[in-house]
Amino acid sequence: MSLINLKDEVQKILAVEWKGFSERHPRLAEVIDQSLLAEQAALSIADDPDYQRALREAEGMEWSANIAVELVGGFVKDWLKKLF
Repeated sequence: MSLINLKDEVQKILAVEWKGFSERHPRLAEVIDQSLLAEQAALSIADDPDYQRALREAEGMEWSANIAVELVGGFVKDWLKKLF
């Protein structure tokens, strides 16, 4: 999606979600590299067929960057739920 940088948005969302994660999983939070986690999340989300379909729909509908960020946010939160 040309409106946003997926990895940057994933990092921002992870930063917001990190506090809750670290409270629920303090030992894991100590050993997980957040930048590596963001990179892996971005790669995984970029390969997700549902994400790719949503991008195609977004481009066809000329969604704003704000809507694109919300879309990415949902995928990041879903990805995190699957991971932990």
